[in-house]
Formats: sequence, structure tokens, C-alpha cells
Amino acid sequence: MNDLLMVILIISPLSLLLHEAGHTLAANIFTTAGVKLHLGMGPRLFTWKHARGEVAVNAIYFAGGMTISTQPDKTSSKVVIALSGPAMNLSIAALALALPLPTSLIAWVLFFNLWLGVTNLIPFKILGKESDGWTIMKAIFQKG
Repeated sequence: MNDLLMVILIISPLSLLLHEAGHTLAANIFTTAGVKLHLGMGPRLFTWKHARGEVAVNAIYFAGGMTISTQPDKTSSKVVIALSGPAMNLSIAALALALPLPTSLIAWVLFFNLWLGVTNLIPFKILGKESDGWTIMKAIFQKG
């Protein structure tokens, strides 16, 4: 039971935050407008505004996230921004194997980040929410 709580309350939100941070870093490189990173859903707990955008955390902080930015014109920039979130999770999964952490913690961090990284590369759209894979597919096929 403690492992499940650790995954829901700590590993999941940190992994989601780092996933969205990957998108945010790339968006800051390829766009000129501010970038908004939102974690969770429900009532807003706090917002941190900075020179390049904002970071907002909502009450149900372990229930997803999103990065909001203007879309660059170049297809390659859109693809890099979309790939940067899953790439961050896959990097965290690899890093988990190299860190001297307890085996159960390594397993959960590895599993959750592999799941998050790979699942987000699958193209799907549910209730208006697009996966990173959908964004990549849309960018490539709308090019023509």
C-alpha cells in the first residue's frame, strides 16, 4: 500500500512535472511568447509567474498536466517540442537504473516513466486532449 501511495502522490506528479518541463524547455527555445506549464486539475493551489511564462499547480496535482504555448511555424520545431516530453521520461527511466536507490523505488520510477514516455508517443485524441504522438502525426501530415 505504501508503494501505491508513493507512486500516486510523489512519483506520478514528479514524472508528469518533468514531462511537461521537457515540453516547456523546448517551447522556450522554439517560440517567442511565454509558456504556461499546468500540473493537475481542480482548484488552483498556486501559480508561479516568471519572465518566460508561468507554472501552475492545481489541487489534484497527480492527475495530468499540460504545456501551453504558441505553435511555431516550422514542422520540425513542432515535432521537437512534442518529442521532448516523452524524451524526458525515457531519460528519467534510464537515469533511475544508474542511481543508487532502493530496488522498489527504481522499479516504480522506471515503470512509470517508461509507461508515460511510450504511451504519449502513441497517436490518440480523447475528449479533445491530444497525445504527443497525435501532435507529431498532425504536424507531419498537415505539412503538405
